[in-house]
Amino acid sequence: MNKRKEQVVHKAHELFIEKGYHATSIQDILNHSRISKGSFYNYFPSKGDLFKAVFTSIHDRLEEGRNSLLIGQDPSDIKIFAEQIQLVMKINKKNKLLQLVEDALVSNDPDLITFIKKTKFSLLTWVYERFLHIFPADKKPYLLDGAIIFNGILQNMLQINSAMNEVITSKQIIDYCTTLIQTIVEEVSEMGIQLISPDHVDKLLPASEYTDFFNNDLSFATISLKKVIERSFAPGDANLTNYLKLLYFIQEEIMNNKEPRHFLIESALLSLKTCPNLNEAKEFKHYQDVLSKML
Repeated sequence: MNKRKEQVVHKAHELFIEKGYHATSIQDILNHSRISKGSFYNYFPSKGDLFKAVFTSIHDRLEEGRNSLLIGQDPSDIKIFAEQIQLVMKINKKNKLLQLVEDALVSNDPDLITFIKKTKFSLLTWVYERFLHIFPADKKPYLLDGAIIFNGILQNMLQINSAMNEVITSKQIIDYCTTLIQTIVEEVSEMGIQLISPDHVDKLLPASEYTDFFNNDLSFATISLKKVIERSFAPGDANLTNYLKLLYFIQEEIMNNKEPRHFLIESALLSLKTCPNLNEAKEFKHYQDVLSKML
């Protein structure tokens, strides 16, 4: 997206927050962005397409932030998941994302309505994908139900708390919901209770419609290699910090870029190979195999 188009998206977002989607006219956007009508329609066929660009811009920042929280961390750690949920809530609140979506949902634009309905399932799909990392493999049949229950409890708790003038912190609510969902998943799996099969997740949001926010093979290969590197140095050693930074750089480059810069990854790999004992480690060979399949 060129800078001029990006500015229009930014200015439109400001107006959508201030006035609402419906109350914001294209003329308002032209005036606020200081562009001509011709330039506007060269960028966006309609106001609905501009809304999609605004939403996508917010979602991209949200995705990058969630991914960054996972760099160098164990994806099965539910505390990291809780931090990601906290970030989601913070970004949504700052951008009034939920209000914008609800406002646009009553639009008469069928294409925009379809887009918005898909976005309403994006958080559910992401929670389900994260649960696949967090819970043991034998819990998989119950995790789509679990993701739906988690989202429902979280949203209702937040709404009630808002009505009570936020007497409870968002962190307390998230911690409560994550603790509760662990108990629920454990109990329903013991009883064998399943309402919606995970096979239905693609009916809610086809795989081609959402991003796999975290690559499982890469995450565990990175964690395994991290342990090898940590064994090679004493705690606090500057070399330890430098090699771990290289490892995290590669992970971040792949996770946060649709087109990872291969030359930078290859350069980081060459530097990693200077780490003592790393070339002989089976974990490093596996790590390189995982990277080669992704690049």
